[in-house]
Formats: sequence, structure tokens, C-alpha cells
Amino acid sequence: MNNYVNRKWMGALSIIVLGSTLAACTGGISGETGKNPEPGKGEAPSASSKPVTLKAFETDINNPIPPGNSMSIPTIAYLGNKTNTILDVTFLSHGKYNEQLRLKMAAGEYPDFYWTGGFANEETLANGMVLPLNELIDKHGPNLKKVIPQSAWDAVTLKGQIMAIPRFSGGGTDTDRLIYVRKDYLDKVGAKIPSTSDEFLDMLRLLRDKDPDGNGKDDTIPFSGRQSFGWMENIFGMWGVDPSANILYNNEIIPGYLHPNMKPALEFIRTMYKEKLLDQEFLSNTGSIFTQKLNSGQAASYNHTVEQIADFQKAIQDANKNHKVDVVAIPTPKGKGYTGPVGNRKYPFGVSTIVMKTTKHPVEVIKLFDWIASEEGQVYVDIGTEGDTYRKEGDKYIYDSANDKNKANLRSVFAVTPLYFNKQTIQARYSPEAMKRIDQAYEIARKEGLPNPTVAMPKPKALSENPELSWYSSSMIQETMTKIVYGELPVDYFDTFVQDIRKQGGNQLIKEMTEWYNNNKTK
Repeated sequence: MNNYVNRKWMGALSIIVLGSTLAACTGGISGETGKNPEPGKGEAPSASSKPVTLKAFETDINNPIPPGNSMSIPTIAYLGNKTNTILDVTFLSHGKYNEQLRLKMAAGEYPDFYWTGGFANEETLANGMVLPLNELIDKHGPNLKKVIPQSAWDAVTLKGQIMAIPRFSGGGTDTDRLIYVRKDYLDKVGAKIPSTSDEFLDMLRLLRDKDPDGNGKDDTIPFSGRQSFGWMENIFGMWGVDPSANILYNNEIIPGYLHPNMKPALEFIRTMYKEKLLDQEFLSNTGSIFTQKLNSGQAASYNHTVEQIADFQKAIQDANKNHKVDVVAIPTPKGKGYTGPVGNRKYPFGVSTIVMKTTKHPVEVIKLFDWIASEEGQVYVDIGTEGDTYRKEGDKYIYDSANDKNKANLRSVFAVTPLYFNKQTIQARYSPEAMKRIDQAYEIARKEGLPNPTVAMPKPKALSENPELSWYSSSMIQETMTKIVYGELPVDYFDTFVQDIRKQGGNQLIKEMTEWYNNNKTK
């Protein structure tokens, strides 16, 4: 799940959230007033109240952090001053965040709140160290309740307890991946937007055969992907499966890679590879190589995040100034013989911030994030401060992106809602033409998506004991799929593979996940 979140950040401005969970806690709530502020304005701190210090662990998102006290960082100080808090933030290395977090916890260093990618594998949750937030949010989080959709709250609620205040997916959709195509290429080769898997193959064949870029070379990649079958979610999703997700099937929760529909999906990808409709280097493409192929315009179609369509349009147009580039999102085609939902798995939240039971200032933590969720807070997180990183002309925001590159990531550490939530501020960054592409992509994304029954599920014991059962860490699973796609194993070997996995701990994993689902997510 963490890998899923990390993929989602690639190429986009990192934006982070907050969260919390499980164990019941009632006494010792500081600042309790019972007064509900007006949504949109936030709960302003009393001018006479003394600022409280809130200690936080956050990721550095692979960005350089200025030395010294965190309140000496202007972006952090601004947030602290606005919320009457002194923010004592420890930034941990993103690549080693979980490891460093465990070491601090083991040494008894407990913050008031801390960032976490996704919500799985939470040791503090398992140890009953997390504060439930239902009552606190009801009393002190009107903006949080206003802007975060119910689907995101539901995803982080266990046994009636809110386990996180989620950073929800943007644009009113719970799914964030779509297929993109070069519409200018389709028009040139006479291809139409596909609605079925067979039509998708026909489109790719025309892109392969008819030299859509007109350079006289056989160098256009009809569809590209990357290592570990990355950025191919919507190809599998034509048959309603995702190898990295879990699925409710026959009253059991099973890993997506074991679902029967993986077989036709793998057969389809095998056809794509055999006919050179799929990047022949897709399983060796690193992130940088994959991105270069997309940004250069070499790939005629690909799978990527909803919010980045305008960024890809600009990058490809900049790299191909002699061509009129037209990148569009398309609905996920239906797989042959399949009639269910299609697309990428729904993931109503991305990352979260855990509030510890040990905090002496739970109300102030909620007020901090509630201000961020207010209109004023969202403008700040999104485009900064007036006179510094933006100016206003009437009701219109004029954004100075050149002056905001480093500041943006530091502001976004505490963000609640996604980058593309505030329509006013996104319009400050994109042209009307780019906004049309973004709106079109979100309109498609809102209409598709696969159920995600185990979102917010802690790591099952079976996965800890047998990591080879995890899609993200299993060479065995991905090697088998690779051999099927390459033609080194017959497609029917998938049935043997399923039986073998079940015998090698898969049945125990399925049992544990099904029990968790029945205990936490069924009514």
C-alpha cells in the first residue's frame, strides 16, 4: 500500500494528510469548548491563549530541509502563527522513513502526530497507541467534515472508530489512474477511441504500423509500462482486477493476483507483448526511463495519474514543437467476456497523520488541520501567501510558480486535501485549455473504479511470516506472470500457479484477510 502511494506522488506535487485511530480515549482533552465554528472559516485561536507546542514527525519527501529549528522555516512559522501553535517538526528521510520512525518509537520518542504513507502496517495501531478522533472532529473539525467525502471517512473507519483523517483523492473521484492516448496520433492513423479490449488492440496495431509521428522510423511505442508491471493498472482493470489489490470473491478476500480474471488479463498482455504493441522493454523501464519515454512523446498511449494529464500535455508539446500534440484520457475499455466494473482500484485516501494517545493537546492538533482544511488554509497550502508566491486581481489568483518551487513541498507536508481540490487555485496554475483536459479526465475517473475491500487493513500476520505472498515483495509471483507474458509458460499455467500459492501460505492469508473484513467492514 505504501508503494501505491509512492507511485502516486511521482511527477506530482507531494501533498500529505493527517490521521488517527483506534483505541478509546476520553479524558485530558485540552482546550475543550464544545463550540462549533462556522465551516470555511476555521476555529480561530484565542488571542489571549498561549501557543502550545506540537511535536510532529514528517517525511522530507526527498527534499532538502533548511537547518535549525523548524519554526525558523517561514512556511512552517506561518502555519504555526495562523494556528497559535509552535510546530516542532522532525523531518525523516523519505526513503528510510518507516525504519527511522520505528527507531524513534522504540526509543520512546512519541510525537503528538506523525505522517504515514497509506495506513497499513501501523504498529502504533496494533499496540493501541492511537487516539480515536470521532468526538474531536465533531467538535473541532467542521472544515474537515465539510471537505473530506464520506467514502474517505468510511475507508479509515474500523468498528465505528475514525482511524485517520484522510487525504482524499481529488476531483470527486476515488480512483486516480486512467489510460491516456495521443489523440493527434489516432486522428492521423484513422483509429477510434476503443470501448472494448479487442478495439484497444486494433488501436494499438494502427499506432504500431502507420508511423503516427511521421518521421519514417519504426520508433513509436503503442503502449508503454514499467518495472513490476507498474503503470498498467487499467490494462488489468479491463477485467476488473489489480494484482496489487485484494478482491472480494466467493465470500473470501483474495489477493488480486489469484483472481480468475487475472488469466484473461495476462493473456491479453501476452498478446500485446507478442505483437509489439507493448513496450518491449517495459519490465526493465525504470521510473526515469519510463517518464522520459512519455515526456518525449515516444509512447502513443500509457497509464498514469488523473491529475497529471495537463503536465504530460505540456511536456510532450514542449518536446515536439513542430506537432500539435493532443493528449486525452479515455475510459477503460471492457475486457472481452467481462461485464463488471473496470478501471483502477478505488483508494479514497492516500496518506494520513496518526494522532498519538500520548498527546496532551489533541484539540490543538485537530484545530491545526481544520484550519488547513479551511478555504484560507487551502489557498495557503496550494499557492502560498499573497505578495510572496501569488497576487490577486479581483477574484483571480496570479501564481508565481518560479518563486514557489521549494516552498510548496514544505507547505504540502501538512496538507489535508489534494492539489486539485481548490478550483480557484488550480486555475492560477493552468491555462483554460489545460483545465478542460483536467476536467475531462476527472469526469471519466468519476465513472469507473474497482472496489477496494481491505483499504486501511493492517498487515496480516501471514504476510509477515511469508513475504513472498505480497505482490510488492514477491519475485515468485512477478516471475511467473513475466514468464506467461513472454510466452515461456502457457497461459493455463496460471491455474497451477494459483493452486501452488494457496498451498504455500495463500490459504492462511486469505483466511486472515477475510476474518478482518468480516470483523471490521461488514455491517
